[in-house]
Amino acid sequence: MNLRIRLTLWHGLVLGLVLIGFTVAVYALLAQSLSQQMDRALADRAHEVNSALVPLSPFSTRVVIPRAETFASADTFVQVSYLDGEIVGASDNLGEAVLAITPDDVVAVRGGAGRYREGELQDERVRVHAAPLSVQGRTVGVIQVARSLRSIDQALDQLRLFAGAGLLIAMGLSGLVVWLTAAAALQPLERVIETAEAIGSSGDLGRRVPPAVSDDEVGRMASTFNRMLDRLEASTSALWEAYGKVGTALDAQRRFVADASHELRTPLTTIRNNIGLLRSFSQVTPEDREAALVQMGQEAERMSRLVQDLLALARADTGQAEPRTTVALAPLVKDVVAQARVVSAGNHRITADVRQAGEVVGDPDALRQVTLLLLDNAMKYAPAKGRIQVRLESRDGEVALSVADNGVGIDPEDMPHIFERFYRADRSRRAGGTGLGLAIAKGIVEQHGGDIDVESKPGKGAIFTVRLPKAGGLERVLSGA
Repeated sequence: MNLRIRLTLWHGLVLGLVLIGFTVAVYALLAQSLSQQMDRALADRAHEVNSALVPLSPFSTRVVIPRAETFASADTFVQVSYLDGEIVGASDNLGEAVLAITPDDVVAVRGGAGRYREGELQDERVRVHAAPLSVQGRTVGVIQVARSLRSIDQALDQLRLFAGAGLLIAMGLSGLVVWLTAAAALQPLERVIETAEAIGSSGDLGRRVPPAVSDDEVGRMASTFNRMLDRLEASTSALWEAYGKVGTALDAQRRFVADASHELRTPLTTIRNNIGLLRSFSQVTPEDREAALVQMGQEAERMSRLVQDLLALARADTGQAEPRTTVALAPLVKDVVAQARVVSAGNHRITADVRQAGEVVGDPDALRQVTLLLLDNAMKYAPAKGRIQVRLESRDGEVALSVADNGVGIDPEDMPHIFERFYRADRSRRAGGTGLGLAIAKGIVEQHGGDIDVESKPGKGAIFTVRLPKAGGLERVLSGA
């Protein structure tokens, strides 16, 4: 049973009990009032009869009653009797009927009191009053005055009819009003229920309850429900976003572990095979032994670089911040370019346009590593005697470092992935390396509040550009990161 029906039934029950109680009280008061009025009228009529009696003689207990019809009316009957039952006189409307005298009437009259009772006369309910017939101070008989109860019964019957009809009409109208009022008052609650069911079936937290017109409790509940949905939607969105990030991180971690295992498997296999070769001492020539040792050294060096790169990435992933100082990039870049020229040994033409571009706040060793990684990447893909250009300049609150080469360039399908760990296109696999250099460079740059991007066309080389905030604006950048 829903709330609307319960409200209507409870209201009808309470109202019905109140109306019934009020009607019963009115009915009882009216019946009592009419009965008292009739009793007074009967007593007055008996007193009139007693006053009109005339004794036969001064000492006689016998009386002469005037014509009894004088005291009667259409619905009033008069009868005067002695205590022995002899009737002195009676009104003509009694006809052949006789008003019976009961023993209780006699007892009451002898005691000098009157008595009221109900009886039947000519198949009609009547109210009978028995009063003492007194002569010279002595009770010698009974005066009986009776009146039909038809008028009182008709009045009470009409009252019952009107009260019953009024009770039904009042309860019906009241129930209808409560039903309609409850429907209007509970309509916002119905909308809340419908919205909650729709959200439960569809999972759409974007649904809202239409705003309530009234500012009552139900209306405030709808507003509170909408605010709760806002908070729940925001929390759920944040949870799904975090879940997506965790899933992406787990996928990246699985790929990272698989790629690291693959990269380590090759040098380990090479070292293990060469160790097996060296163990067969009698079958190995000095030249093969030397070649095996050289190859083992190269693979060990490659593993060392890979482990160092993995350590740098792990440190970046954990967010470990290196001590930061104010770093002038111009002398640092010049020093790295000079170091790269030594490593290149004249195989590349490395030029530098390094201007006093300002200072940044960061780790000098990490910034040096970024520059070395970009130059190493350029030397891998630039052809022999190829051109590598390094430029450092100031741009609107930031320092820009660019490294350009005229090498093989990057295919468009590889561009979105070149900063991913262990990602190497087919050309870059022939160039060697671990596939972690650009990922490490990107992580270091982002830790310093900067960004790195690349421009390239196949066959026309590539330009890597690093932008770092100057020392004056780094605190703002890092605080918003």
